[in-house]
Amino acid sequence: MNNTNFGKKLKEIRKANGYTQQALAELVGIDEKHLSRLENGKYFPTYSTLNKLLSVLGISVNELGIEIDSIEVNSNPTYSKALHILNTATDEELKYYLESLKTTQKALKYKN
Repeated sequence: MNNTNFGKKLKEIRKANGYTQQALAELVGIDEKHLSRLENGKYFPTYSTLNKLLSVLGISVNELGIEIDSIEVNSNPTYSKALHILNTATDEELKYYLESLKTTQKALKYKN
C-alpha cells in the first residue's frame, strides 16, 4: 500500500465516522495540518500516531488496508519481525517494550 491509498482510506473512514480533520486531529493529539498531509499521501503515520488513529476510529490495521508484512520500509528481516511483534503486542507488552527502549537509550547516552 502506498501513502496515497492509505490517505484516501483514512479520509473515507474519518468522514464515515463523522469527524472533521480538526476534531480527529485533536482526539489523536496531532496537528490538523499533519492529518491533512497523511490524508493527502504526503506522509505515513508513525507507529504511535497510527495506533492512536486506530483507537479513536475504533478500527484495525486491516480495515485501513495496511498489510504489515508487505510494508517495505526496510528489507532487514529483524526490522520486519520487530514491526510484527509491536503490531501484535498487548498493551502490557507495549509498555514493557517502551521501558526497555528507554533504558537502552539512557545506557547509550552514558556510553557515548
